[in-house]
Formats: sequence, C-alpha cells, structure tokens
Amino acid sequence: MFMRLYRKTAVLILFFGRLCFLTAQDDRPEESEIPLDLEVPAENGIVPFFSTLFYQVGPNALHSFTDNYGINFALGVAATYGAVKSGIDWKWNRMAYDHLELAYSGLSAGIIGFVLPVVVPLGLYLYGRDQRNPEPQITGLALGQAGLLAVGITTTFKTFTSRSPPGILDNFRSRGDDRTDDYSGDFRFGFLRRNAFNGWPSSHTAVAFAMAAVLAELYPEKTALVVGSYIYAGYIGLGMSLFGHWLSDVFAGALLGFAIGKSVGRSFTEISEGKIERFAFHVGPQGILFCLRI
Repeated sequence: MFMRLYRKTAVLILFFGRLCFLTAQDDRPEESEIPLDLEVPAENGIVPFFSTLFYQVGPNALHSFTDNYGINFALGVAATYGAVKSGIDWKWNRMAYDHLELAYSGLSAGIIGFVLPVVVPLGLYLYGRDQRNPEPQITGLALGQAGLLAVGITTTFKTFTSRSPPGILDNFRSRGDDRTDDYSGDFRFGFLRRNAFNGWPSSHTAVAFAMAAVLAELYPEKTALVVGSYIYAGYIGLGMSLFGHWLSDVFAGALLGFAIGKSVGRSFTEISEGKIERFAFHVGPQGILFCLRI
C-alpha cells in the first residue's frame, strides 16, 4: 500500500511541477534542463511573461493576510461590523439612494476600475517588450499579479460572505431594492448562498489600492506617481460606494488591496534588484516550478 501511494505521489509531482535545489554557490543546471526564470532582466531585454507574472504568487497571497501582523484584514472586519452596527453603512446608502445624480456619477468609477487594471499592466508589458526595456515589463507584470490576487481573494470572500447588495441602482437602469429597513447587515455566510460578483469586500477597490501600493513600492521616490495612484484608488472606492457597494465593502477592499499591493511590490522590487528568493513558486510553459535555494 505504501509503495502504491509513493508511486502516485511521484507521478503527481512529475506531472504538476518540478522541484529544483540551487546551492549557495548558485550552481546552474545544464542547458538541456529547465531554465529558471528567477533573475530579471531576461536575455535580450525580454522579461518572461508567465514565470514573472506568477513570481512568488503563493507567498505574496499569504503575506496579504500576515502583512503588518494581519492588522489590515482584522481592521477591515472590525470596521465593517462597526459601520453596520452604528448605521453608517445604511445612512451612506440612503444618501446615494435619495440623490440619484450621485449614484449615476459613480458608474464611471465602475467602468474605469474594470478597464484600466487590464489595459495598463498589459500595455506596460508590451511597451517594455517592444523597447527591450525590462523596467516597464516588470512594472506591468507586478500590477498584473496584484490585480489577479485582489480579484481572486475578494471573490473568494464574497463566495462565503454573500452580503446583500446595496440596491441603489439595479443593472444601471432602475431602482434597486425599495426596502426601507436597514438591511446592511444581511450576510448569508456559507458557500455561494448569493452570487460571487457582489458583496464584501469590493473587488474594484481592492484592485485599485493593490495597484497603487505596488507603484508606491516600486517607485517610492516618484511622489507625484504615488499620490496620483492613491487618488485614483480613492476615486474608484468612492464611486463604487455610491452605486455598487456598501461603504464598508469599500473600506475593507481598500485595506485588503493595500496589503496585497505591498506584498507584491516588495517581491517585484527584489526581482528588479536581481535578487533570488530562497523559496520560489513559478508558473511557466514547463509547468509549475518550486525552487528552494540552500
């Protein structure tokens, strides 16, 4: 029985990933073996897309919750509870509901917050690739990973929290829920008890703040870029709170997105400086690659 289990485990390892050990002397495998895209820039100024996009994605996802000792996540939960119990969520909701011009003004944030996180990272990568300049490629891929992690993590939470949408606008055309009682605390905890596209926390906001935090980590000396990025993220969050999310959804999304962006930004700063992580997790054309530097 043990031998059968051993064989099955070996087959799974060979199929899904490759395990490599790099010595402290930085010994390299032969050219016939799998190339390790751990150092950037790559040959001829081209940064490998998939292996860099998913650089340290596992640890970065974990660090999103442990960053600053998990205070960001805990504060997001606590603030949501406080906003519901104090009535802040409901009052903000009614303010937007009673002033439809505000609600409709938030639609632009929803559209921009959906388009830019795709266009900007991809555009930077393609531009850098065309110019054989690794810097914009690394920046684009860092923004891409931050956006993917923000969407993945927030969607997972929505799947299990199933919060009732604010009902300010429905399908961008008509009034939403006409209830007059405070239903800001209407969560249905469990797996997919409502759809995973609405609810707590706000994905738009998390993505915007994650990307802003990445830029702040990569370009701390460029004050105008950093300030502008956070202003943009704040605009996205404010707009979403006026039509698509409860205010606390936005606040929690901002805190979580900030932690995600800080984690991703730190790891990509190390790449751009030519450092190699002791442990790395990569996804590339050859499959999933786990590397341990000893």
